[in-house]
Amino acid sequence: MNRFYFSALVPIVVVFSSLAQTPLDEVVVSSPRLNVLFSDDSKSVTVITAEQIDDTPVSNLVDLLRFQSGIDIRRQGIEGTQADVYLRGGTFDQVLLLIDGIRVDDPQTGHHTLNSALPLDVIERIEIVKGPAARIYGQNALTGAINIVTKKEGKKGTNLNVGQGSFHTTHLGVTAQDYSDNQQHVVHFSRLGSEGYRHNTDLDNLHFFTHSAFGASKNLKLLTMFNDRKFGANGFYGYASYEDQYEETQSSLVALTTSFVSEKAVWTPRVFWKRGQDEYILIRNNPSAYRNMHINNKIGFSLDTKLTHSNGNLSGLGVELSSVSLQSNNLGTHSRTLAHFFFEHRFKLYNFNITPGFALSHFSDIDTFFYPGLDVGFKLSDKAKLVFNTGYTYRVPTYTDLYYNGPTALGNADLKPEKALSHELSFSYNTPSWELEVALFQRNSENLIDYVEVTVGDSQWLASNIHDVITRGGELNSSYKYTIGKQLQTLVISYGYIHDNYTKTVNSRYALNSLKHNINLLFLNRLSPKWSTSFSYRYATRPLGGHFKVLNAQLEYVMDKFTIEIQGRNLFDASYYENLIPMPGAHGMLSLRYAF
Repeated sequence: MNRFYFSALVPIVVVFSSLAQTPLDEVVVSSPRLNVLFSDDSKSVTVITAEQIDDTPVSNLVDLLRFQSGIDIRRQGIEGTQADVYLRGGTFDQVLLLIDGIRVDDPQTGHHTLNSALPLDVIERIEIVKGPAARIYGQNALTGAINIVTKKEGKKGTNLNVGQGSFHTTHLGVTAQDYSDNQQHVVHFSRLGSEGYRHNTDLDNLHFFTHSAFGASKNLKLLTMFNDRKFGANGFYGYASYEDQYEETQSSLVALTTSFVSEKAVWTPRVFWKRGQDEYILIRNNPSAYRNMHINNKIGFSLDTKLTHSNGNLSGLGVELSSVSLQSNNLGTHSRTLAHFFFEHRFKLYNFNITPGFALSHFSDIDTFFYPGLDVGFKLSDKAKLVFNTGYTYRVPTYTDLYYNGPTALGNADLKPEKALSHELSFSYNTPSWELEVALFQRNSENLIDYVEVTVGDSQWLASNIHDVITRGGELNSSYKYTIGKQLQTLVISYGYIHDNYTKTVNSRYALNSLKHNINLLFLNRLSPKWSTSFSYRYATRPLGGHFKVLNAQLEYVMDKFTIEIQGRNLFDASYYENLIPMPGAHGMLSLRYAF
């Protein structure tokens, strides 16, 4: 038996040898705009609940997403400061991030997608929509979409979170919640600093978040978010020989949302403003040698509508109108207007849930795109269902793809938009104690955009359309819940497989080095009402070589309003790389939380 299968099968046997039963709650999925029960949904959706977030041995969204099958997080540093998210073998430009259904894509580059990531303290749940079902979101959702649903209400009071960890890492966070008959508020502030785990990897991150609701029904909602990051960027973005890079990024969002409800319809209008800023310095102590400054703004209006018909069928439709602008000393000054419309209709036929739909997008400076799709669910029983999804998705080039001029990378103004035809077949089985999902998928991509070497070995990369790429893969997700005494225990396993076939041999910088095998194991062990532990294990390989095994652990003690948490990361001190950057060895964090 070869090394891979031996490494993989040992922990799988551990998981499948421990079974028992405890009820699970039903979840309403809001990311597909029809808002249906998870058990009735005919889309490929993964939901991470607040309870699961609390139990996972992580401290930020970036590390949390690494435990999901089909997701490849390539970090450049620690504590989620800079990272790229890849979904099912796509690129970091092909995943769309939303906050409460609001698109927070960055027109400059997908490298900034996770700059808008929120602190875990303000997240109620995360909905991951994979494959062609994400078409309703339009641009950037070529491989899928991640919707962060924020906390909107809870216990009155204030939570203080302080932490101290390896590499002189310090953390301070405050979250306050208050409500009355006519309003409710969630306010969060946090700051994270570190000297870094190697030369020029220090960081200083600031997060500010508010969510307020007003009125007797609290249906007028105001959301604000501001993230500010300053960090040393040793070897970031594929520039391994540039050890003194430095970057400062900002991401902010202001959104006002309301809703109007009648017996048969729900209308949800919103206005929003998304701003991004990026200052990049090639040599930290000599900014005049090479410095980029980019500022982008997006102002928009959207209206989502859900219609319930007399026969019980559902229709969802929506429109978004937005204006996007970019000012940059490297990319130039650009602007565009975007109009996006989607429609889908869900109806039942015997045991089938059938949802045909389409999306239509117009870019004032590029073209108009029409992409239809079909989602079909077949209910085998109250516990089991089959789902088939098929549809078209697309992505237009970012401004970096088109116009960037850097030391080792060049944009290409002649790039064509990407498009893909995706198919997926999945089976799921859910009981109060056991959840199982198996999925097979294929994506036929045309004009895939990535950076390729102009001449092999010359370290000059040009943004190019990589002809046709066929991506095939599979995913397995399973979790068991059981009790020891009165204490709930949980075992989770996920496995993902990706294989790319492409018609032309190229040396791709990002797209064609996705995780080939990706195994994640999570064991949540509640020792008593006050003590709990969790362990996570990850094994992964890439087609261009290299594999790694990482073990993390967490110990938590709860005493009235006081919580002590100890996290250990990479406990076996594994040596591995992400994005050509060496990751830190064994390290940890001690956190103290107090509820006022």
